Amino acid sequence: MEVCRKCGAPLKDGDRFCSKCGAKVRRPSSRYEERQKKKEQKKVTFRTSPEKDTGYREHFEEGENRRSALTLTALLLMIMAACVAVFAFFFFYTGSRKTGDDILILSGPENAGEGSGSELLQADAEEAAGAAPEAAEPAETALSAQEPESAAAAQQEAAGITPGEDAGGGNTDGEKESGALTDAGSESALEEKQKEEKLPAASEPEETEIETETETEPQTEAPSPSAADVIDPARLESEIASGSTASQYEIYIYDLKHDSEAALGDCSEPMYASALITVPILYTAASLIDDGTLSMDTQVTYEASIGGRGEYTTEARNGLDFPLSFFLQTMAHYSDNNCINTLIDYLTLDTINSVCREAGYQSVNLERKLVNGDTRGLDNYISARDISLMVRDLYKGKFRSVDAAWMEEYFHIDAGDSLPTLFGLAPGLKDAVVLNQNGHGDTRYNETALIRSGNSVYVLTAMLYGSAGFSYNPAVTNIADYVNAVMTEEPAEGN
Repeated sequence: MEVCRKCGAPLKDGDRFCSKCGAKVRRPSSRYEERQKKKEQKKVTFRTSPEKDTGYREHFEEGENRRSALTLTALLLMIMAACVAVFAFFFFYTGSRKTGDDILILSGPENAGEGSGSELLQADAEEAAGAAPEAAEPAETALSAQEPESAAAAQQEAAGITPGEDAGGGNTDGEKESGALTDAGSESALEEKQKEEKLPAASEPEETEIETETETEPQTEAPSPSAADVIDPARLESEIASGSTASQYEIYIYDLKHDSEAALGDCSEPMYASALITVPILYTAASLIDDGTLSMDTQVTYEASIGGRGEYTTEARNGLDFPLSFFLQTMAHYSDNNCINTLIDYLTLDTINSVCREAGYQSVNLERKLVNGDTRGLDNYISARDISLMVRDLYKGKFRSVDAAWMEEYFHIDAGDSLPTLFGLAPGLKDAVVLNQNGHGDTRYNETALIRSGNSVYVLTAMLYGSAGFSYNPAVTNIADYVNAVMTEEPAEGN
């Protein structure tokens, strides 16, 4: 029964106004009723048992059906898992049996070559068996000649005849000789049998060796991308433009794995070298040590003439003699200016230039030592390409005195350096091995490094020149991050 929504008075069917208060009766429209009905139809109730207050059988049957479906699904999954396990067992079992059969077939006599171990052992056994009677006969004859009575007594005792008795007509000399031959023959037969029993044992190492070879599988290294294929020069130029004001620059990458290169700028053109003169100095010293002109133990006098880096900045060593190895290690590990200048004085500029140019590095032109103040119009020059290829030669073992092990130990600026901002290449390459040298000035920032990252090994050299050289190292950091990302990326299939 409907009631008035305003006063609560009962309403009759068809009333449009309340007979008590006169309020208009509002009934839901047919559209509203249809919407409500559709909502009710869309409702889905999930139950596995009937409601507590109702006993509708249909809800209980619905729950039973769902339990049956879950049980069937679990059973199917168990059957599938069992099939997979059976398949894996037969796959690995048949594979292992096939490997064992191959080993036995390889070691069998029907597959042995002319010089196989089994045939050689058999030939040795036959030769030894044939030689045994010949060797035994003279020995037995000598024994019977020395002790005829004792030999005859032994034969009679073996035949069950006491001394002095006649075995079927007497013990003659012919019977003694035949008895000696019989003993020799029995001994040679025994030796043949012993050697035949040892033959299988002699062939066992051959089977073991073949089995070891079949278990050892070569390890294949994952391919690495080639620098020429993945490095985009436009991206390098974009990083320089966004991170520096350099007016001249050379970026050169040499890929040791593929003997390929990528470059930005004319990387054969000489640039201001700054402290990267450590590379041609090290190259020259290694060349002279290898040809016998110098040795690592050659004594050199330390000369303090300019401020240094790292722990060797003091003048307390001035005038003292140290081996050449000390100066090379200190120069490479700390880029110490005093060690650099001392080596320039000892090796001479002319020698450094001539050794490097004779090796094909024509851009090398050292005109002065490192100085503070007036350079008198002189400077040091080298190209990014020549620096990279010198580092490649040193690392790949062109010289005995300075090789990859030496470079790993000393060819990197120490982490405790007083100027950590010079590490333009290193900050982003945390998982890589970076063997680097760097240098800077008011108008230049230079850095070179051999980088081992993933399966890639490459040399990256960056040389920037402009109005604010010291501030260009962030641009070099971005370049190093990009180059390392593309050089360690796995190549796509089919490339």
